[in-house]
Amino acid sequence: MESVITPDFAPLAHALEDRAAQEDGYSAQLAVYHRGQLVLSHTVGEHLAGDGLTCVFSCTKGLSSLVIALLLQDGLLDPAEPITTYWPEFGTHGKGALTVGQVLSHQAGVLGVPGGVPSQILLDSAEYAKILATLPSIWPLGQNIFGYHAITMGVLMEELVRRVTGKELKEVYEVRIRKPLGVDAYIGQDASLEPRYRQVLPGANQVGAFFDPFSPAGIAVNSSAGFAFENGPVYSWHEAANSPMMRGIGPASMGGVADAKSLAAIYAASFGPVPSLDAERGFLSEDTWSRASTELVYGPERTGGNIQAYALGFMKPTPNNDFGSIFAYGHDGANSSLAFADPAYQLGFGFIPSRNEGERDTSTAIELSRLARQIVIGKMMKARG
Repeated sequence: MESVITPDFAPLAHALEDRAAQEDGYSAQLAVYHRGQLVLSHTVGEHLAGDGLTCVFSCTKGLSSLVIALLLQDGLLDPAEPITTYWPEFGTHGKGALTVGQVLSHQAGVLGVPGGVPSQILLDSAEYAKILATLPSIWPLGQNIFGYHAITMGVLMEELVRRVTGKELKEVYEVRIRKPLGVDAYIGQDASLEPRYRQVLPGANQVGAFFDPFSPAGIAVNSSAGFAFENGPVYSWHEAANSPMMRGIGPASMGGVADAKSLAAIYAASFGPVPSLDAERGFLSEDTWSRASTELVYGPERTGGNIQAYALGFMKPTPNNDFGSIFAYGHDGANSSLAFADPAYQLGFGFIPSRNEGERDTSTAIELSRLARQIVIGKMMKARG
């Protein structure tokens, strides 16, 4: 990832360097676009240096949500329509009353199968979608109850894309987003990129600890079935991410591979022009990104108990997850990564560390996103005299 540090945004580079000094072996990538220009691209540590790519976990949900937004823009999906308009089989056990917007904002209550499903199902979203369609919700519907569908949100999005386009979500993403922009952010990593892949390192707070397989959180992370890959079963996210098979399949919830600059570029190009990418305008209209990023739920989510907010697949800022303005849309990932667009501040932001940060009072990503906003606000005030 090329190094770019413009004077106004140099404090972000210094902040990242200060963070690296706090932890031996710390490595991370940070990139920021402002008003369509790359103003910062900086890497600390050796692990993610050079042309390194790595798994970005649930940041993939944000990329997948951009595909959903494109289909909204095309008139192929309507968030207000019942889910059964597009997927009739999903209407069992009263789920037919759910709208597309409710399903894609984590309200459906189909977190997975109690006790887990084997990997041949887990990584085959078409087959898994058939199972999810038959399940009842684990909570009462129509009461604004929601919980993070850690894995199955990608299955739901992939099936909706199949239903309305006849194509795979990763195909639509490749043709309409990644390839036109020429960026290194993949849903379904080609084997030719394997020499550039940098393994996700084990962190202090990786999923490997006990999750009750009959609790909402356990169902959401497929406990106790885990993942079965080339060398046998694995039970932690970082091991799953490092499987070439999983990255090649590219599950829409967790299988994306990218560098920070590419994530920031995609989000910058989602709402505005990015001349360096030959993007003369945002690939989403203002009406589209506004509709797709409108907050649909807010409060304690049922899976982990955290205060969260979601739009049409996108994560929205909250006081304890303060990554942007009320207009911001994006997603974080299990390795403490974060990528988002913030049209209010004209920002595209991407941050990827080499490992999950564990329990910190405030994540590095949030600290850096706040500083980015402070810099932009300072520039705005200076321009006003």
